[in-house]
Amino acid sequence: MTDPSPLLDVRGLSIRVAGTAEPLVDNVSFTLNAGETLCIVGESGCGKSLTALALMGLLEGTPLRVERGSAMFQGIDLLSAAPDVLRGLRGDRAAMIFQEPMTSLNPALRIGEQIAEAVRAHRDIPRDAARARAAEMLQRVRIPAAGKRLDEYPHQLSGGMRQRVMIAMALANDPALLIADEPTTALDVTIQAQILDLMRNLGAETGTAQIMITHDLGVVAEMADKVAVMYAGRIVEAGTTAQVFDDPQHPYTLGLMSSMPSLAGDQGRLVTIPGSVPSPDDMPRGCRFAARCPFATAQCEAPPPLAPRGTGHAVACWHAPLEDFAVGQRREVPA
Repeated sequence: MTDPSPLLDVRGLSIRVAGTAEPLVDNVSFTLNAGETLCIVGESGCGKSLTALALMGLLEGTPLRVERGSAMFQGIDLLSAAPDVLRGLRGDRAAMIFQEPMTSLNPALRIGEQIAEAVRAHRDIPRDAARARAAEMLQRVRIPAAGKRLDEYPHQLSGGMRQRVMIAMALANDPALLIADEPTTALDVTIQAQILDLMRNLGAETGTAQIMITHDLGVVAEMADKVAVMYAGRIVEAGTTAQVFDDPQHPYTLGLMSSMPSLAGDQGRLVTIPGSVPSPDDMPRGCRFAARCPFATAQCEAPPPLAPRGTGHAVACWHAPLEDFAVGQRREVPA
């Protein structure tokens, strides 16, 4: 019988820097089922990567700390698990792909050694078997002449090849959860498309659930089953890809959608969102988007809850649905 509980259940995750008034990541909650892809989208500095690092237990040794929350994954709370438990889990049942592979791969070790090391860290197998698994994974991520690439160093590979190596290493132990932090940002558009196609196909083949962190709405539209839009450390809108793209209800989501160029006809000047994301030491206590929002009112001085708007769709805005609020505002304008 299929387990109905989610693979990953994150509730109320908050991350703070000591001495700051407001948390950098505030009350973030979402669920992810086996085989699903969740895209977390937002501007740089909105807390996407911090959320991922907290889930992988990689905030230790930094001034950041998880203030509260839980993240249940296969019976383990990732936010409170002991370091040795997390070490046993990372690279095995849960894996992460980082944005820049050249800073993630060891420049002094051959590619085959690095993948084999990731396998032997979690599997009691001989070196030859681990090397064979490394070659198998390079073939799976469509690296040509995989046997030869095993003995090459990272600097001998292109950016796209290095990212494929990172994907191969992350998937070598068949993880149930894969977190990808901006995996295609440093790549040109052709290689980016190939990497996204590879990740989508591998996810379908292996059933691995994926959290993809990005600021690119094109990537979201292509990859996501579900979307969480983050702004200044809070999720402001969440739902299926169709719900968020077809019926965006948060002013920030609307701004992101309107700033995307289109190939369909002449759309004129792109919309811009005025202002910038508030700094960590000056976070507003109410709606963090209010200073940049065309719909802001006095009510926005209180933080809006992430409230449901139909099955699976939730929005943190006092004025949703925005179309009804905008009509009401027009009616209040004197003739």
